[in-house]
Amino acid sequence: MSEEHNVRSKMTSVELVLGVLAVLSVILLLIPTDLIKFHKTLIASDYDAHLYKDNGLSEIRWLDQEKQLWECVLNDQHITPFCSMQLDIIDEHGKGINLSDYDSMTIWLNYTGEAEHLRVYLRNRNPQYFVLGDITSTKYNVVEVPVSQLKDGLVIDMNNINVADWWLSSHKIPLQLSRPEFEDVVYLEIQTGSQSREGVHQIQLEKVEWQGAWLTQAALYKIIILVWIMFIFAILIYRIVALNIQLKNNQRYQKELISINDFLNLKNKKFEDLAKTDPLTGLHNRLGIRDALYEGLNNWKNQRQPFSFVLIDIDHFKRLNDTYGHDMGDKVLQLTALQLGKNIRRTDFLARWGGEEFILVCPNTTLDEAEVVAEFLRDKIEHMDIDSDHAITASFGVSSMSEPDLKKLFKSADDALYQAKEQGRNRVVTSI
Repeated sequence: MSEEHNVRSKMTSVELVLGVLAVLSVILLLIPTDLIKFHKTLIASDYDAHLYKDNGLSEIRWLDQEKQLWECVLNDQHITPFCSMQLDIIDEHGKGINLSDYDSMTIWLNYTGEAEHLRVYLRNRNPQYFVLGDITSTKYNVVEVPVSQLKDGLVIDMNNINVADWWLSSHKIPLQLSRPEFEDVVYLEIQTGSQSREGVHQIQLEKVEWQGAWLTQAALYKIIILVWIMFIFAILIYRIVALNIQLKNNQRYQKELISINDFLNLKNKKFEDLAKTDPLTGLHNRLGIRDALYEGLNNWKNQRQPFSFVLIDIDHFKRLNDTYGHDMGDKVLQLTALQLGKNIRRTDFLARWGGEEFILVCPNTTLDEAEVVAEFLRDKIEHMDIDSDHAITASFGVSSMSEPDLKKLFKSADDALYQAKEQGRNRVVTSI
């Protein structure tokens, strides 16, 4: 009674910790994201700006340079007409802004004109491609944005920013350097859109804000999952220890029961158990899966619960026996049985059917699910470590009950197994 009381007390403690962990997980998931985020704001008027245009007849001028309001009159006689404002965001030490830790950018901009989109460039400097004195050698990270949403602040995912194709090709940038970079952004450029044509465009950039997270949601999920995994692992260790204690208690009880049965001249249940076990592999024999077959058949009849068979046959077993002897054959049978036994689901029943053939009884399992189980076991056998030059593989036949007849269910699996052999072995075939 004291041992049982201790187990119950420990289980109560485990349940308490489990409850606390669940509550903490919910709290972490409900933490407002703003609490774990950081921001960087750029006011456009605080930085020097320069205007640029194409080499055609387009015109550009300041309307109010202090407020950085400018006007562009595009002329489409140039093949790619454009106007742009370049904001110099280099600090007094000659460094740009490191935006690599930010995941979004919000732009506030006033626009008047007929264009639907503007281009935004974050131009990065990297010694691997930047040439001193050539500002076009900065990497042109670009995103094209709709002007209709800019006045109230348009949020842009940094993952949606790409490197301009024309810049990659004109500077012959190798593939390994072609991804977007934001470690040293020295220029922020606002440019007319790729579809903009003749007309007047007035543009005023107000501010840009970048947002990042001290702890991303994905990282938070990983931490929660990791904590849960560690806790579950601890529970598993505890369960194993508790089960070992319980097993020893049960073994002691069984010994006492055998002694009592012997004294009373009753048939020892241990002998009955041995009659259901294959002596070579330690698996069930045919008799050992009788109860599982009965239960599966009745569940199919009463509840239409799916019920499947997997027949397993070791490939070229006779040749292996003839070449290496029966001792090696027995070893292969034992290793195969061990490999199958430790990789089946807890709900399945594995038995040695006879010779080199095994059967896996799969309650509450559809044909497709049984096929997945069979393929998993086939792979495990194929990669089984055995001290022999002979590769060990097995063929599988899978069937699922369609009428309450175990003989037909077995024959369907056997026919599928035959097809697996005919098709070259080491494969899984399901019944039609």
